Amino acid sequence: MPRLQSFASLLRPLAAPRAVASRPYLRFSTASIWQAEQPPPSANPVAQPSLPPNASSRHPSSPQEAQRAADLAAAESLTEADSAQPPERKPALPSKHPRADNKPARPSKTDHVAPTSASAPANVANTTSALKQKSSKKPKTPQAPKISLPPPKYYVSRSSNKNLPIYTDYKRGGNLHLTTVRKITGDLSALRDELRVFLNKKNEDVTINSLTRHVIVKGHHTGEIADFLKARGF
Repeated sequence: MPRLQSFASLLRPLAAPRAVASRPYLRFSTASIWQAEQPPPSANPVAQPSLPPNASSRHPSSPQEAQRAADLAAAESLTEADSAQPPERKPALPSKHPRADNKPARPSKTDHVAPTSASAPANVANTTSALKQKSSKKPKTPQAPKISLPPPKYYVSRSSNKNLPIYTDYKRGGNLHLTTVRKITGDLSALRDELRVFLNKKNEDVTINSLTRHVIVKGHHTGEIADFLKARGF
C-alpha cells in the first residue's frame, strides 16, 4: 500500500488539472472572449444569399481571389439579366415624310384615256378650218405711200442695175449715220424740203452739198427715202 501511494504521487502531475485551480487562468483566455462576443442565436435566422451555380462555397484566401469572385458574379448577373428580359422597343418618333400607307394614290393607267371618237371629228374640223384661214391670208406686198404733191421739180436717175441712188455713210467712228441721195438734176432745194417734211426732220438734219449736188439726211432712212421716191414716180 505504501508503494501504491508513492506511485500515485509520481502520476499526479500527469492527471488533468482541477477546475478550481485553473479557473483564474481561464478568466482571461481567448475562448471566453469569443464566447462573450458571439451574439445570442435569434429566433428567425437570417437567410444567407444564394450563391451562383458556378461559385464555390469556400471563402477566398486572398484579396485577388475575392476580387475575381466578385467580377465573375457581376458578369453572371449581367448575362442572366440580358437573357431574361427582352430588349426594349425604341419609341417611334414622328416623321416629316409621309408613310407608305398615307401616300396619295397614283393615277392609274385608266385615267390617261385617249379622247373618244366623238371628240376626234371636232378636232379635225377645227384643224381644217384653221388651215383654210391661213391659206386665205396671202402675204401683203408693201405699197408705196400715196402723196398728194405737185409734179416734182427735180429728177433722180437710177443706176445701171435699175436701183435708186440711195447710200448710207458712217462718221464719228460709226456713231453718226448719214443717208445720201445722189444723181439729182433740177431743183435740189425742192427735194430737200420734201424729204424734211416727209421724215419730220429739222432744217439742220437735211442739207445739200453744193459741190457734189447730193442731198444728205441725218440718220438711217434708206428704206423710207426709197419709198418716197417711188411714190414720186422715180
